[in-house]
Amino acid sequence: MTDISPEPAAGGPGDERIPDDLSSLFADDPERRARLEESARNAVRGSRAGMADATTGTPRDLPVAAPEAGGLVFDDDDQDPDALPVPLPRSDSDGWTWKDAFPTGTFDSAAWAHRKKVFLHKIAWHAGHTHVYAWQLTRLSGIGVGAGARDAWHYYTAQEYADMVDTARRKGMAPDMIAALREERLETARGRRREPMLVGSVTAVFTVVAAAVAVAQVYGLLAASPAAMLTLGILSALGLREHHRRNPDASLSAAFNVAAAHTAGHAPLTDDLINRVLRIAKVFTKDEHQITLLEPIRPAEINGIEAKFKLPDDIQVSALLAKKEAIAGALDVETHWLDIRQDGSPTRASFWYCTSDPFGEPRVSPLVAEPERQDVWNRGILIGFNRRGLPVYLKLRHVMALLGGMSRTGKGMLLRNLIVGLGLDPRINLRLVAGAKPGEHRGYAPICSTFFGRRPDRLIHLLEGFLREAYRREAVLEDQGRAKFGEKDLAEFPLEILIIDEYKQYANTSMRIPDPSDDEGKRTIKACDRIAELLEEIAAFAAALNMTVLISTQDPDANTVPRGYKSNTGARAATRTGGAVQTNAILKDGATGAGLRAHEIPESLKGGAIVDIDGAPGELIRSYFIEDEEFDGAADLIAAGLELRRELDRAPGQFVDEIENYLIAVTGASSLAGGPTGSGRPAPAAHAGGVGTLVKVSVLELLLDAFDADADRITMADVRAYLTDHDPEKWGPLDGEADAAYTARVGKLLVADVEEALEGTGVELVAKSGIRFGKGPDGREIKGSGLFRKDVEAAVEAARNARK
Repeated sequence: MTDISPEPAAGGPGDERIPDDLSSLFADDPERRARLEESARNAVRGSRAGMADATTGTPRDLPVAAPEAGGLVFDDDDQDPDALPVPLPRSDSDGWTWKDAFPTGTFDSAAWAHRKKVFLHKIAWHAGHTHVYAWQLTRLSGIGVGAGARDAWHYYTAQEYADMVDTARRKGMAPDMIAALREERLETARGRRREPMLVGSVTAVFTVVAAAVAVAQVYGLLAASPAAMLTLGILSALGLREHHRRNPDASLSAAFNVAAAHTAGHAPLTDDLINRVLRIAKVFTKDEHQITLLEPIRPAEINGIEAKFKLPDDIQVSALLAKKEAIAGALDVETHWLDIRQDGSPTRASFWYCTSDPFGEPRVSPLVAEPERQDVWNRGILIGFNRRGLPVYLKLRHVMALLGGMSRTGKGMLLRNLIVGLGLDPRINLRLVAGAKPGEHRGYAPICSTFFGRRPDRLIHLLEGFLREAYRREAVLEDQGRAKFGEKDLAEFPLEILIIDEYKQYANTSMRIPDPSDDEGKRTIKACDRIAELLEEIAAFAAALNMTVLISTQDPDANTVPRGYKSNTGARAATRTGGAVQTNAILKDGATGAGLRAHEIPESLKGGAIVDIDGAPGELIRSYFIEDEEFDGAADLIAAGLELRRELDRAPGQFVDEIENYLIAVTGASSLAGGPTGSGRPAPAAHAGGVGTLVKVSVLELLLDAFDADADRITMADVRAYLTDHDPEKWGPLDGEADAAYTARVGKLLVADVEEALEGTGVELVAKSGIRFGKGPDGREIKGSGLFRKDVEAAVEAARNARK
């Protein structure tokens, strides 16, 4: 249940509670009580559903709590609903201005800007069809000339008598009667020829035509155009009359046979266009189906347009959502350029779309320009923007989280936004575990209470320490008789957030560890099974203890993420995936059937993701950009976060860290801030924060770090390149050194360090020749000397066991 829990204002009622019957406060003041009742009734009538909303029935003079700066805070902490402040209503006369007497949108500049756009579009549309109108006028004028000549001749010759003669013949009337009709016709025709009106009309017509021709001959067509247009207009009117006589059921506009302006491609949004689109999409199936605009159409964020309207009573917004693809096709836009939401009742819709890709241009994170302190608890972490251009925040409180997708689809950038945002809130203890290359996260190390990579056994110890801290916090809650921690507890119990990146590397590890249930220590189990077991146990209850685990993985299948963990995950995000199975594995079972098709995110949409989080369920977003290739764009943000933490004694190493202390007690090594070098390599506790690690472990772990995330083998050339990047002075070529001499020297040095690291373990690690590394650009298979990942992992495990 979501409650509003602002702090009481200074001088406010404190713990006083608002009575259930507010009218009892005014028992001694009948006038104020009557005014309160009238205000309540008006509020009821003005609400959308005809029911009292949150403002109904609150007296104006009742003191209420003041919200904190930045607006009300929505919190799911345990609160007493009866003690919550209630907003104040507005009476009929409160704040009324003369503008309120006019229809909605009369003084809305945005609405008028859209009206202007529609008007100019219509002008441009009709101007572009002047040649069509000219041809239709000419055609109608031709019909008018024929009709006018016919009617004039019929009148001149009294043609109606000829019709009577024909009728008399068909009926076999007497010849005398027929002769009388003919005689009467001749007399009538003679009389009409002498009528002044007929003579004047014929004279006027020929005079105008002759004058127009004469003026055109002498002064040109331009001078004769007024008379010509007048003649054309009269003849067109006669043509329209004749068209209506021939087609009595057709409208006069049909005579011109020109499509309406809203049928143009990417025409400005109007109610006519919406109706047309919904008919094309088969949402409207009856002629009487029409939308009713609730407010003027207006421009929205980016280059979008928004319309709020009411559907017919027998159609709901869900019908629009089901036909979203067809509606996008009728508008000639991509599906993700369109956003349809329910706006109150099921028949009220908020309809937004734009005519160009709303995600077409990347956006740099606002934190890059202004690295200010963040409120992760209340507002969340700024991760990206939706199709409407609005910022999207991810709340990592009282939830477990899951992030997944294919490689190179923006998962790392989304994680980058998360980490820098977490670093700017000193109430967060951030722990980062890398499953692939820890070097990619080295820049985040200064703000991490724990940071290491590619160590399944250490991850197990970390999860055990995490679980141990969860039980300690749970005991505190039990003593206090509470269900969960809230924001007020962050000073004593900070928000613990553990991020496990590239979790699939840990889920697939072949390392075995002693079985914790075997007292004799003879049995072993898979490290991946123990990791999954601990994650499921943590996810079952730790979220309420201000403790969150976020797993990030690529190419997951149904078995990658532990089922018990996934079922307790309340926040999910999926970048582009390889198929429906992966989408369901990240988001939820049946996600594709619900329209959350992460595998259909366009490849061109870099950083695109579907998020299923609080405030944005199933929404497509694009993560903000923080430079990570040309330079480290997050460096200043990490530095700002570290400085902020230092000022509050919340930097790594400045406070008692129960979890990291447990790691040191169990392993004898510290991974505080990524170890002494910040590279994610733990150091003996004596060296924590200083310089120096055991050579035995470091050289083998360097070799393990050199592997690509999904590679099971590596060439010795790549090994030398990685070692050179790590320590150029030791592993780099000397000035003027030949390639062969450099290769031989580094090879001998590496063999010596490996032998020293594995001394006493009985394990050997040597490069193997003839290893196949796939095909080159020319199609030929590449062979050479190198190392297998499984051999290096076995060597690392042996060296660690020997050290223990």
